[in-house]
Amino acid sequence: MLFLKNSRIIYYKYRVNKYVFSVFSRSSNTFNKNENILLPLQQKQIEEKWKDVIVDYSNENVLHNARSHEKKYILSMFPYPSGNLHLGHVRVYTISDVMARFYRMKGWKVIHPMGWDAFGLPAENAAIERGVDPHEWTKSNINSMKNQLKSLGLSFDWWREVATCDPDYYKWTQFIFLKLFQEGLAYRKEAIVNWDPIDQTVLANEQVDENGFSWRSGAKVEKKVLTQWFIKSTKFSKDLLKDLSDPHLKNWKDISTIQKNWIGDCNGYVIEMRLIDSNNKLIDSFSYLPVWMSEPEYLTSIGFLSVKSDHILNTESHIDYSIDGFKVLNIKAVDPISKRLIPIIVNVGAVDEEVEIQVGLPHLRERDHQICEKLKLAIPQPIIESEKKILREQIITKLKEINSGGYECSSVLKDWLISRQRYWGTPIPIVYCNDCGTVPVPEEQLPVILPQVNKKVGKGVSTLKEAQDWLKCPCPSCGKLGKRETDTMDTFVDSSWYFLRYLDPKNNKELINKDKGHDLMPVDLYIGGKEHAVLHLYYARFIYKFLSHIGLASHKEPFKELLVQGLIKSKSYRVKSSGKYLREEEVDFSVSPPVEKNTKEHLTVEFEKMSKSKHNGVNPQVELSFVKCCRKDLSLEGRVLVNDVYRFTIRRKTHTTSISRLLITFDTHYNLTNVMIEY
Repeated sequence: MLFLKNSRIIYYKYRVNKYVFSVFSRSSNTFNKNENILLPLQQKQIEEKWKDVIVDYSNENVLHNARSHEKKYILSMFPYPSGNLHLGHVRVYTISDVMARFYRMKGWKVIHPMGWDAFGLPAENAAIERGVDPHEWTKSNINSMKNQLKSLGLSFDWWREVATCDPDYYKWTQFIFLKLFQEGLAYRKEAIVNWDPIDQTVLANEQVDENGFSWRSGAKVEKKVLTQWFIKSTKFSKDLLKDLSDPHLKNWKDISTIQKNWIGDCNGYVIEMRLIDSNNKLIDSFSYLPVWMSEPEYLTSIGFLSVKSDHILNTESHIDYSIDGFKVLNIKAVDPISKRLIPIIVNVGAVDEEVEIQVGLPHLRERDHQICEKLKLAIPQPIIESEKKILREQIITKLKEINSGGYECSSVLKDWLISRQRYWGTPIPIVYCNDCGTVPVPEEQLPVILPQVNKKVGKGVSTLKEAQDWLKCPCPSCGKLGKRETDTMDTFVDSSWYFLRYLDPKNNKELINKDKGHDLMPVDLYIGGKEHAVLHLYYARFIYKFLSHIGLASHKEPFKELLVQGLIKSKSYRVKSSGKYLREEEVDFSVSPPVEKNTKEHLTVEFEKMSKSKHNGVNPQVELSFVKCCRKDLSLEGRVLVNDVYRFTIRRKTHTTSISRLLITFDTHYNLTNVMIEY
């Protein structure tokens, strides 16, 4: 924008892509004399006139009209359709829009898509509160937010638009699940899980913070025993760790460090052991026991396995006998190679805090030898130490052949729990048959459509159990009456591959055309929040590596360069006793400190990341109007250097809006890292 002025003439010239338009006037009434700037009404009229032209610029012909053969895939993390954008969205999408326009002007083939992470708890919870259908609620919110994005003049490739709740999309999410199942990477087992008492659903370990609270609702997480679906993400942990050091990755330093710490050192191997009960029958509810060994060559020398007191196997029904504080269980683990039965004991003192199951090796450790003697456990023959290297190679090779582990992993990393006891999510394409057991839905029968339900959606028990016409179905194997799985998938499964679907959104025959995947991947610049380091970015890397493993992707990593930001924060109000987040209108501010209006319970009031689940988002349209109309009422109060971070505080002098204080934080390179808003 070029601004020129003399005593009588004010001239504005705007350039938007290939379009140039001007505002020219000799009349002093056209402009605000105090600010020498277009009045808000005139700004709005200009934006209204040109916004459709700007938006129409992004269409399918852009790629064909590009002057260069070079491509630039610029991706911003897609939003959850909560109904309103917040300031964090505006920041991320403005950055991606600037970069997309820059490379288009250089003649590059630019991919700049947008879509909707549409399944999940917030929509379902909102539907419960309002007594409406999650389908209609989500559809309405998508339309509203799409209009907001268009009103900002952002040049997205709207012809690439996807929504994860669209059957044409989640058909391929289910397809990925089936491929994982076929490869032995999707399995079901009974486990102690993290239970959110507010949202009434299971959480993955990654969704519980270091203090034991839910990442979304803020509730103190409880433990429950449930049969759940898991994805064996640990099998790719070595590659996930190693490729973080790929020199082609740009600006991954902080994210790489976070993910490396999460994955841990892959200095051991996982051995998957089946369990048998006191009648020597396999325990089907427990698919296998993952035993981590730093030296798998000692597999034949294991004298016992020791589990923690809080392990799922430590129940009264499983105890055979007890001696001096040790419990010997009546179930045993099966050596997957020799089929030898290995005793299982419970002994808190013998278990390393970082290892869920400790291996007892009586020939190597005197303590383990004493335990075997005390509990009258057989002591196996030792291995020949000079043959350790050869024996390790043989055991690892055999474990891989029989699909019983043998892959490198850290002692701390766990598999990805994907079951959710909620309605609004991707149905898991599995049928249970009394004769055939667990049967995957054939690929040609996808998608398994999420049914419309007449009963109001509720928490705690999946509404899908009430959809009897949908629940009962023929077994895909024998044709007899079976039942569908009623858990839905974690929404991080939906968002783990969306960047691929953008490249081929109308393809109803395959997840993505291989040539398009090869030519247009990886994402050249991925823009979003740093808080997604061990959730979305970790899961997306895993799924992409799996797709590469089965030949559906052709690059090592999905994202070449990251541009991550700090957090935009605003005040949140959380009930101390339950951790439940409240909306501002649910808070009684007539007392100090404020309390919940209805119950008068005490609250935790703090600045946190803007989030729909925390009810602390700030509508950017309101604040943009504030900035336009009240610009002269903002003053720079001061700048201080604190821990190498520059903080700028701006106070509002008028009382025409709710904002009283805006704290903006930059790092030493003047990158925006934080915005805090007080009311």
